[in-house]
Amino acid sequence: DMPFGVGMVAPIIMGYGNEEQQQRFLPDIRARTVNWCQGYSEPGAGSDLASLKTKAVLSEDGSHYVVNGQKIWTTAAHIADWMFCLTRTDDSGKKQEGITFLLIPMKQEGIEVKPIITLGGNHTVNTVYLTDVKVPVENRIGEEGKGWTYSQYLLGHERTSYARIGGKRKQLRHL
Repeated sequence: DMPFGVGMVAPIIMGYGNEEQQQRFLPDIRARTVNWCQGYSEPGAGSDLASLKTKAVLSEDGSHYVVNGQKIWTTAAHIADWMFCLTRTDDSGKKQEGITFLLIPMKQEGIEVKPIITLGGNHTVNTVYLTDVKVPVENRIGEEGKGWTYSQYLLGHERTSYARIGGKRKQLRHL
């Protein structure tokens, strides 16, 4: 079972999403009927996530973003229904500023997923190309330009969930 829905994007939606987003996305995440992937890593911005280049430009009428860029090492992108994605909406300030957190439907025009076959011959990771992908503004989590803050919350939650602290406490009590 992939952790992306329950363990990663759900806490972000619960913490920073609005009421409509919570009602729209959380039931399917809880039921595990929708697959998610994480659009963070990019070529040339591996460990320096804030150097991401995938650009999201707000349309003139303010109804949607047009997203162009590339994500890499995207686990489960080939089976995902949605990607939670960090995008660059402003590059005039510090690189941690101007990053916006978008929820992008994967089954749409402009998204191309290419497999990366690992040394062991497995296909779990992918490169995702985004070309003029339209994302409704209501799929933005929180405020434009605050995506770095949300991503740090997610990364902290991810690290502690992998640690399985609850189970470790139970084992310690048992000892």
